[in-house]
Amino acid sequence: MYVSALVTPWVPMSDARNLPMAAGLAAQAAVEECTGLRLDLRWPNDLMFGDRKCGGILVESASEPAPSDWRPEVGPGLRYAVVGIGINVNQRGFPGELEAIASSLCLESGREFEREPLLAALLRQLDEEIKRMRRGWLGTDNGPDLYRRFESQSSWASGKRVQVDEGGGYTGWTRGLDGEGFLRVEDDAGVGRTVLSGGVRSA
Repeated sequence: MYVSALVTPWVPMSDARNLPMAAGLAAQAAVEECTGLRLDLRWPNDLMFGDRKCGGILVESASEPAPSDWRPEVGPGLRYAVVGIGINVNQRGFPGELEAIASSLCLESGREFEREPLLAALLRQLDEEIKRMRRGWLGTDNGPDLYRRFESQSSWASGKRVQVDEGGGYTGWTRGLDGEGFLRVEDDAGVGRTVLSGGVRSA
């Protein structure tokens, strides 16, 4: 199932880069609602069952100047974003080298699923996550922030031994998200590092 959703919440671009994590939480909730299966989230944008990928998220966005009545330090804001989400639903197998690293809802459960209810649940959950992101920026959401919720729903966010591709490549243990939503990793030398993009896998 492939879907692209056009969203237009006005938030600073510094917050808009969190859309992949928000979409991941939405996909996780929608899949559990419709199938009873529990997806794992690999920072920042992968949908997983163990070490097998079942889907992914890609966000493309455009910015615009902040409204004149906002504080200047807010900086540019999100004009729009296209949130692309792909989920392997009814595949019963994968070719060659993909067999060991890919999965589907059908492979995990042994049964097929209708895509329309899953799509409806996904769009509903995505809408709620984006509204929650907006409330969080405005300071009107009293619940846990996005980063803490992502950490609580992802086995990859903390205590996971990983291989990181950036920075010349290294291995270490994940230590949660920092205050800007980037992944923290303690490498094998005990040095704390910050992962700024993807390229994280099991070590």
